[in-house]
Amino acid sequence: MTQVASTTRVAVAVAAIATALVVGVVGVVLAVDDRRRSGPTINSLSPNDAAASAKQSVSRPTPTAPQPALLLLPNMRSVSASDLQIDVVGSTRRLRFAASLANVGPGPLFLLPQGRGSCRSGQHEAFQVLHRDANRDGEFQPSRDREGSRRLSGCMLHHPDHKHWHFDAMASYSLRRAGSSAALVSRDKVSFCLRDNYKMPGQRVVVPRRHFGRCSRNSQQGISPGWVDLYKADLSGQWLRMPANVGSDVLCLDLKADPLGRLVETDETDNATSVAFRVDGTRIRKANSNACR
Repeated sequence: MTQVASTTRVAVAVAAIATALVVGVVGVVLAVDDRRRSGPTINSLSPNDAAASAKQSVSRPTPTAPQPALLLLPNMRSVSASDLQIDVVGSTRRLRFAASLANVGPGPLFLLPQGRGSCRSGQHEAFQVLHRDANRDGEFQPSRDREGSRRLSGCMLHHPDHKHWHFDAMASYSLRRAGSSAALVSRDKVSFCLRDNYKMPGQRVVVPRRHFGRCSRNSQQGISPGWVDLYKADLSGQWLRMPANVGSDVLCLDLKADPLGRLVETDETDNATSVAFRVDGTRIRKANSNACR
């Protein structure tokens, strides 16, 4: 009886071991099969790590083409009218004055004549030439800074009294009472032969010698940085008719460069200037300039 029980226990133990081995093998097979389906997990990333990896991949620097040098633009400004005087012709009083256009920008005002294009008969188109700052120092040097682009800016015409060529609509002149914006008289389009006449006081000059000077049919015109184009008071057209009813009122003589905004420049808000004065018969008396602001 004891021998039978012992034999039975041995058989049960052997069966248990066999069952454990079978279960273990099945577990290993299932685990391997599960790994095959789901892929390896040893090197998988957490969601945060995956996002960081993706961000790092996206932000990888890409090569970019070098940016072209900036354009050196002019900045046109009317200088305050000077040499004011009254000129009487018959029964008409004329206010004569000298007018000047200054270029206070880093680049030249450079106008190049072309064919007639859309201009009137006897006129031709004018293109503004813009130069690139070759070494990016912010200063124009004719021998180094080359043309970067050009754009159509208006027309050039032959002035019958001055007997040379002008750029049209380069300035405007007007006369008003102090405190009022209404013009008493005006000339909205005044043409200029653009050239370097004298250096602007207090302005840095990088072109030491006069560069623009000719105003023939096919010559380039312009004003170099730091230079001024002067039209004296005794030249033809340098006057406005004096109204008869101004009395001793303070008057404002307004001058504006590029009144139609045809030129590309650094600042369009500083083109105008005003002078305050009174008229006593044929004499000009200065007035407080604040009256014309």
